[in-house]
Formats: sequence, structure tokens, C-alpha cells
Amino acid sequence: MNATNPIVIDGKSYPKYSLNLAISGKYLGDGTSDAAIAARFIPTRVENGEVDMNDSGAKCFALGSLSGSDEPTLTAVAEISAALQKFIISKGL
Repeated sequence: MNATNPIVIDGKSYPKYSLNLAISGKYLGDGTSDAAIAARFIPTRVENGEVDMNDSGAKCFALGSLSGSDEPTLTAVAEISAALQKFIISKGL
């Protein structure tokens, strides 16, 4: 994934993010859904065939629930959910 703007750490440009992502979805008693999310975006650069991930510059997000989340978070979760639903259908799960 590309960073909105390259991150510069110790004079080196990190234009990409590597991602660790965990989503635990669940249904609530009223039939609606919710999710807990943990995401870690790690600044990454590739130079001369070498991958450099700067763990100290990682951006971390953790939510126990989507309740009260901002629009970008809700949109991202909706798009991830839609992609996973397509996967479930394509695999016949």
C-alpha cells in the first residue's frame, strides 16, 4: 500500500506501508454486526532488491467496537467486508 505522502525517517523515504491486520467480526442480538480491529501500518521501502521496514515508525490502530468510529474507518471496514464476502462466495463457503 502506498502512503499518502512518503514518510521520511533518518533521511530515508518510506513510500509504502506493510500491514498487519486482524478483524474479529461478530453479530449482535438485534442481528446487526460489529467488529474489533487491530491494524499496524509499517513504513516500508524497497531499494536495490532489499526491503526495509521501519518498525519504530509504525502507525497502530485498535478498536474494540465500530461504535462511534469515523467515516474513513467505517468505509474501510465495509470495503474489506465486501471483499471477504466475494471470497466466501467464490470459494463456496
